[in-house]
Amino acid sequence: MHHTSNHLIDAYRRLQQRPETLVLASIIETSGSTYQKAGARMLISRKGEMTGLLGGGCFERDLVEQAQSVFDSGVAKTVFYDMRAPEDMIWGLGLGCNGAVRVLLQLLQAERDFSPLNVFADVAEADESGVLVTCYESSHPKYTAEENLFLPASALTTPTSSDFGTEPLMATAKQVFLQQQPRAAEHSIEGRPVKAFYDFIGPPCRLLVLGAGADALPLVQTAASLGWRVTVADYRPGHIDSARFPQAEKLLLLAPEELNEKLALNRFDALVLMTHNFDYDRRYLQRLANNNIPFIGLLGPAQRRDMLLQSLGNTAERIRESVFGPIGLDIGAQTPEEIALSIMAGIHAVLNGRGGGHLDSRSMTAINEQADDLIRC
Repeated sequence: MHHTSNHLIDAYRRLQQRPETLVLASIIETSGSTYQKAGARMLISRKGEMTGLLGGGCFERDLVEQAQSVFDSGVAKTVFYDMRAPEDMIWGLGLGCNGAVRVLLQLLQAERDFSPLNVFADVAEADESGVLVTCYESSHPKYTAEENLFLPASALTTPTSSDFGTEPLMATAKQVFLQQQPRAAEHSIEGRPVKAFYDFIGPPCRLLVLGAGADALPLVQTAASLGWRVTVADYRPGHIDSARFPQAEKLLLLAPEELNEKLALNRFDALVLMTHNFDYDRRYLQRLANNNIPFIGLLGPAQRRDMLLQSLGNTAERIRESVFGPIGLDIGAQTPEEIALSIMAGIHAVLNGRGGGHLDSRSMTAINEQADDLIRC
């Protein structure tokens, strides 16, 4: 999964209505333990107002001060926060986080259509992907500092391409596109040094919720708060009410037989099947067998999941690896809101290739003992 860019897209829409100059702060390099990784971005206004968070409060105050020089000069700069040294606990800007972060500060101006925010908005609108290349140190007249180049997937997946005049950057851009991992790189182009940050940019993550019952409400709210675009569909007309799902991007009255006809299913990153009706779950699931949704979550026990898959016959093998049931991480969820949190945490973990366990390195026995002590208190 790539970084969510909804706050950048929202800011771009707002700036189109009420233009003002802002500074974009982007993490371009990290080392060790850090609050956010390369590709995370926040906005800073001239008054020091922030949209987004990069260091969890460790260095944002200094970042606001650093941004003032970018407002004054109009020239981009990088700042480096090293919180690995012991003396950082005394002198540093962090809290002994044992990590280091390099941040690029760029001025966003109306005459440049607030680039690169316009790229994020265009990519989301077109539902495409590609690599954003930002040159942040360069003495080459062609690849100037603060230049933002967007290389779409069509340019990165062809054997050769010279349409963009970016041949020296292509090899790294293609690598970043394939791995979907941002990175900074140094080049020597015609004997001149060029430093550039490469970031995979993709459309917002999309969730399809099949079943618009009461328990879908907190799920949609939780997903939307995480930056997901959510579509809700149900076969029951009484459940399709936009007032119930103000955060949903799309709300559809949809019989299982219409699923492939009315929705481009391969656009979704995850799907949660929650009609609470075995026959309708089966009919919806049957229509998913020929699609490539990476995550299909089912409510209910594993026995119900197995019965649903068995009801599909041989076609079940096409989606078996993508089906997760019971959906969610084991966090002791009981309320609908807690279950929604468990479901989204589980989806997030799977799509990021993670197990979803504790980050704490202590054994589960030690953690459970501590939890028991807390309960007894």
